[in-house]
This record gives sequence, structure tokens and C-alpha cells, in this order.
Amino acid sequence: MYGEKETTKALRIICTLVHVAFLGIAAWIYFGDGTEVIFGWFGSESPYSGNMARRIILFSFGVVLFLRISLTLFYILKRRFDWAELGGVLFALFLYQVVFALLGARETKPIGILDVVAIAIFLAGSYLNTGSELQRKRFKDKPKNQGVLYTQGLFQYARHINYFGDTLWVSAWAMITRNIWAFLIPVYLVAMFMFFFIPSLTKHLKARYGDKYESWTKKTKVFIPFIY
Repeated sequence: MYGEKETTKALRIICTLVHVAFLGIAAWIYFGDGTEVIFGWFGSESPYSGNMARRIILFSFGVVLFLRISLTLFYILKRRFDWAELGGVLFALFLYQVVFALLGARETKPIGILDVVAIAIFLAGSYLNTGSELQRKRFKDKPKNQGVLYTQGLFQYARHINYFGDTLWVSAWAMITRNIWAFLIPVYLVAMFMFFFIPSLTKHLKARYGDKYESWTKKTKVFIPFIY
């Protein structure tokens, strides 16, 4: 899919419509009787109404994600978006919007310092992901930079700084739920980055940029700035 042109935006529209549905389900869970209904399906009562401030924060995270994903699909991402990628993205969006909602909506603890830290990490991760992508897009949009490996901006600190940003905001979302099971989601995400996405993209970049990419790898960390 890397470097391939796209002829239709149908899959992007489908992705957005399903994402709207996920966000609607999350709103039902946070502000309606979604928790009672869904947990009732599995024979579990839902006696806790949850902390409303926490629910608002969790839903706000979902709205920010929806806006960022929409920006990526219709402005930043120019290569082909195929069926396999659509399936993977929708699965991830279901985890973030619906599963995080189910895990965090019933939490009764009031907002504390840990939650404030989580909000800061969420914002920082969102900036690293979308901000780095916007920087690269502005560079690539210039005719003189066509076919040039982008190693500037936030990407000078890690070759996959956008993935590191993803890890931060997903981990922060898990923190806000105050549910230990929620951390399985960022663990799964990091595993996907380490064993699938990064190796696949590395292979593509090596084939396309050759020695320039090899030179970049010698002076720039893979994933976590200054560490790894």
C-alpha cells in the first residue's frame, strides 16, 4: 500500500461513517443507559453510575480522536487506503471508542492528579502523531521534495515518532479509565508496531531510499526519542 495511488475515497467514507457509529455508541454508554443495557446482555448488573467528569473526559478523548482520524483520512493520507487497512483501523477504533467506554464509564473515583497527568500525555501524544504527519505533508507537498526522504521536524527525534505519539495517547486513555484491563490495548498496539508496522515500513523505506535511509537509521532512534 505504501506509495500506491488511490482512485476512490469510498473506503475512507465508510471508515468515517462507522467511526461516527462507534462514537454514538460511546455517547450512549457515557450519557445514556448503555452500560446497564450492555452489561445486562451478559447477565451482569451495572449498579454504578460512574463519575460524570470522568465520562466527559473520556468522551472528549473520543471526539478529539474522531477529528484527528478524519483529518488524516481526508487531508494527510494520500496513498491508497485498502480493505485490509480499513479492517485494522476499524478494529482499533472499536477498542478506543467502545471498549474504553465500557471499561471506564462505571469508574466512581473523582478526577485526581493521575488523571490530569493522563490528559497532558494524551494531548502530547496527539500532537506528536498528527503534528509530525502534518509537518511531513507540508514538506512532501512541495514539488522540489517529491521523492525525498523526510527526516526533519519531529521525525528527527525518532524515525517513527508518529507511532510513539499513538502509544502515548492510547496509554493516557487507558489511564483515564482507571481499569487495569484497559492497558492490554496499548500493549497490543505496541506489539503491532514492533512486529508488524515498523518492519513493514522499514522494508519499504530501505527499498525506496537506499543509502539515505541507512544513514538516517544510524543517527536517529527507531521509536522512542533518545532511547530506542
